[in-house]
Amino acid sequence: MTTNQSLGRGLEMLSAVDESGEPLGIRELARLLDISPSIAQRLANTLVDAGYLHQVIETRKYRLGYRALALGSATARSDVLHITASAELKVLAETHQLNGYLGAIQQNSVVYLHTVQSSGPIAIRAEAGQRIPAHTTAMGKCLVAELSAERASLVLGPGPYAARTKHSITGVRALQNELDNIRRRGYAIADEENEVGVVSIGTVIRNKDGVAVAAISVAFLKAQRDPEEWPAIAQLVVSAALRCSKALGYSSNTFDQSAAVDRSIAAAR
Repeated sequence: MTTNQSLGRGLEMLSAVDESGEPLGIRELARLLDISPSIAQRLANTLVDAGYLHQVIETRKYRLGYRALALGSATARSDVLHITASAELKVLAETHQLNGYLGAIQQNSVVYLHTVQSSGPIAIRAEAGQRIPAHTTAMGKCLVAELSAERASLVLGPGPYAARTKHSITGVRALQNELDNIRRRGYAIADEENEVGVVSIGTVIRNKDGVAVAAISVAFLKAQRDPEEWPAIAQLVVSAALRCSKALGYSSNTFDQSAAVDRSIAAAR
């Protein structure tokens, strides 16, 4: 195999994983690329080492890694976002026992770019590269709330939307109302909408132009956190996101997310 052949097959492997929409095993990849499993394994190992593929431990199958997901996006222009968000999520996980996630919209899908598991006794599992529903997660909803109507429709797909739980928002008008509320208060809440018993709170990270380029969110078990604690958790998330935004050159003079949260909490009282 020449260098050019290796590069070409590596790109074909990335395309195959991307187009599948779900993790693929080595034999599946070998069949799709019309190569032997041993060659496919060597290619996959190289791509994993470079961060372009990620192996799911439980199934040993492969999904896109962080570097592949970030190519061509605003997050690929610098590692500042990843480094800053990782540090913020680590604090939220270790100090406040909140599972943390960094994500963005890639190819009309919401994907996790990085995850940090809580130091608490119960962890809510998610992996980098995993696609998540845009309408049932706090991260997805806060990101979609920033989009134009045309782009949002591409990410959400046609309504009514699929229900993940009995609490999921499935109606188009109901979701639009929810997105309006997110814009007003500066953060999103998913109350058992994606997984029974789990609450998530998320908000966007902005670049120097004020454009939302990513989002962070936290998740926790509803039974362990009283609803009266949620505004304080939202403030932690928004403050962390604002610090990430400032690391990208964002000025809070344009839009102060913390102030929006403060107004939301005052209104609730």
